Amino acid sequence: LAAFRLRGLDLKFDASQFLVELASTVPSASLTSWLDQLIDLLTKRNRMFKSYFIFCSSDSNNIVSSSIVEKILLTNVVQELRAQLSNDSQKDIDNDLFGTARTRSEVFWERYDLLLQRTLRHDVFSQVNLASGSSNTGQKYQLKTIEHLLAAGSKSEKIVVLGMLSQLHEAKYDLQDPTGVISLNLENATFHPGFYFENCFVLVEGQIDDGIFNVTGIGLPPPETAQNTRSYFGEINITGNTHDQSAKTKIRLKEIEEKSDDAFVFLSDVWLDDKKVMERIEQLFDGFADQPPFAFIFCGNFLSRPTANLYINDLSDAFKNFAKLVAKYPDICERTHFIFVPGPQDRHAPKIYPRAPFPSTINDILKKRIRHLHLATNPVRIQYCTQEIVIFREDLLQKLCRYCIKLPSDNLPMHLCHTLVTQAHLSPLPVYMTPIYWSYDHALHLYPLPDLIVVCDKFKSITDTIADCTIINPGSFAINKYCFKVYLPATREIEDSQITNM
Repeated sequence: LAAFRLRGLDLKFDASQFLVELASTVPSASLTSWLDQLIDLLTKRNRMFKSYFIFCSSDSNNIVSSSIVEKILLTNVVQELRAQLSNDSQKDIDNDLFGTARTRSEVFWERYDLLLQRTLRHDVFSQVNLASGSSNTGQKYQLKTIEHLLAAGSKSEKIVVLGMLSQLHEAKYDLQDPTGVISLNLENATFHPGFYFENCFVLVEGQIDDGIFNVTGIGLPPPETAQNTRSYFGEINITGNTHDQSAKTKIRLKEIEEKSDDAFVFLSDVWLDDKKVMERIEQLFDGFADQPPFAFIFCGNFLSRPTANLYINDLSDAFKNFAKLVAKYPDICERTHFIFVPGPQDRHAPKIYPRAPFPSTINDILKKRIRHLHLATNPVRIQYCTQEIVIFREDLLQKLCRYCIKLPSDNLPMHLCHTLVTQAHLSPLPVYMTPIYWSYDHALHLYPLPDLIVVCDKFKSITDTIADCTIINPGSFAINKYCFKVYLPATREIEDSQITNM
């Protein structure tokens, strides 16, 4: 009330009561700012109408004709303020979501810095590995910068450079780092395991000749175990959740984890509009009815043939059928966590990563049946006791094969796993191939490496382990004969599973 009186305004009793009720819903830290904005709108309206109030038809709902403020006027101004704050908030969200041009460049700077510090700690590039406390007497290399190459003149000794592959000129590849750019000659290069494509970070070995870097060998940066990474950062939590201390250091959590018989069940391409898929899901629930798992992780796509105009209606109908099915299993509904991760063809949000979860309409359909319901983003991170699990649903292998410089000769899924771990990123492809929100690129980082990476791709089911990190692909449930994966965190075992024909 004092704030109004300082501006020469006086509230009627009903308006005063209305304002007190409103003020109780505003956070105390924001109350002063909110009142100032409300009074500014009132005085602005007063100045706007006062000069010609006499000549207008009387509308006491919209005009401050005196210093007395009535409830109906206050109600209208509050609605106007809410609309204004909502618009301002949306602008802030958009700016924060999409970032600026500077944000995009910082994406690659940050990726480079992470890989550089990891590479410099490797035995091949470091005289002493501080994490392991031992030295390696094998062959050593010293990383150089592109600035060093350019300053070396027309010829140089054989050296190794860490940089980003780029294509600044048609049919030619260049190497960039923060110090400069140099053209590459890859005709005689030996490609080590992995996929190589524009915007990936590579270690290049060769010599410079007349301003061209003649490459003899090209490889991806060496991976680093999570244990080694954390040895340089101590107990600080750098996984992204709200805790200050890493869960890896919690002895009590480790004891619970080792004694647990919990299981995670991963399925991808769960077509809820397909009759045969729903029959197999019913078989799946039958199998787990007596001993429900800790979590079912269902990854999209959730429709076999998504339509443009009726997509939300079709998706809602599909989840209603799923809710009816799962309701037959009360123990599963009560005890199991259900996590739904959207797929690339689920059209509820732009196909930009990290992708938004399903809308609240889906939550409303399922929450009456399922106690532990989680509509997750894509990717999503799960902290289970001391273990970190990262789940990403995208058809990466097809894109990597299409855009890579040189296609690996065999075992493409294993090359994919190696690429993700060495790039320390879930989607290292250029942003025009797999768009990302620049401000949230860190949500796709794999640094330090998690305990389990679940890459849900439509290619065949696989399991691989690199640098103490397990990478699995459950395969397409709808296409690959109803296959899925079961993970036992107590023993870190992966079980290949399949639902046979009925």
